[in-house]
Amino acid sequence: MIPNNAAVDPYTPETNYFECLDCSRRTTSDKRLATCGECGGQLRNIAVPRE
Repeated sequence: MIPNNAAVDPYTPETNYFECLDCSRRTTSDKRLATCGECGGQLRNIAVPRE
């Protein structure tokens, strides 16, 4: 068992991870984003809580 899983899984709920559905560009933000800054496509939040 590994104490402190942060070394294995860097997921932090304070940071949102977004991926563009059109160009697949990924970005992080502390705010909720809706459109890609590169192509203007729709973003989806890929930060999924893990067990």
